[in-house]
Amino acid sequence: MVDIFRKSYIEMAVVVAVVVAVFVGVTSARADEEADALIRSMEDRTRAETNTATYRMVVTRPGEGDREVVMQSWDDRVGDRSFIHILLPRRDKDTTFLKVEGNLWMYLPNLERDIKIPPAMMLNSWMGSDFTNDDLVNQSSAVNDYNNTILARETGADGIEVVTIQAVAHLDAPVVWGRVVMQVRMDGIPIIQKFYDEGDVLIRSLIFSNIQDMGGRLAPGKMEMIPETEPGHRTVMFIEDMTFDEPIAEDIFTRANLSRRAR
Repeated sequence: MVDIFRKSYIEMAVVVAVVVAVFVGVTSARADEEADALIRSMEDRTRAETNTATYRMVVTRPGEGDREVVMQSWDDRVGDRSFIHILLPRRDKDTTFLKVEGNLWMYLPNLERDIKIPPAMMLNSWMGSDFTNDDLVNQSSAVNDYNNTILARETGADGIEVVTIQAVAHLDAPVVWGRVVMQVRMDGIPIIQKFYDEGDVLIRSLIFSNIQDMGGRLAPGKMEMIPETEPGHRTVMFIEDMTFDEPIAEDIFTRANLSRRAR
């Protein structure tokens, strides 16, 4: 009788373990799908399929004061293309950048020539800021190159649910960060992103704020990049104006346009 009871107990334990394992697996899969969907919602809200914008970037360095850069941008998220034209300051005026399918070109008006940014320079500072050349190239890899999982949920100060998502890079992904932890509102508005290197050291944080109506939708009007390893350094990007889902002329995203903007 004892042996029969013990056998029944073991069989039941095995069944329970299998059920739990299956349940956890299904729950995890659903969480991953929801995390991916929320990231896509964030990209749709902040970038849409296309957008054009004017930005004012303020770079702060201890002992140096602030430096401002004003620029126009054209972004084709679906086509993986973008173009940036620097308007101010005068010394950088008419510097332009073209990104097409992961390749990045820069036009230098003083030299009257364009150059392709090599892979070795992708982590270099972009325009002396805390953003990098890589930030311009890898804007759409959050779903394709990372395994995204929901870590937590909470109610924000405005009553909207906030979801914490962890994005862990695939082993073969061509990305810089080992993982990214982000908080996103359920309506797709980002709150913060924290970037960790392959050694799991927090390198920088990107904070979103000033949620306002832009181009007929609510979106953050301010993005603040803080390098965690360099006290006192920060770069703030203000969106002066933005339009979404308007057609962009094909000749914007050409190398010929790099120098054309300077004429």
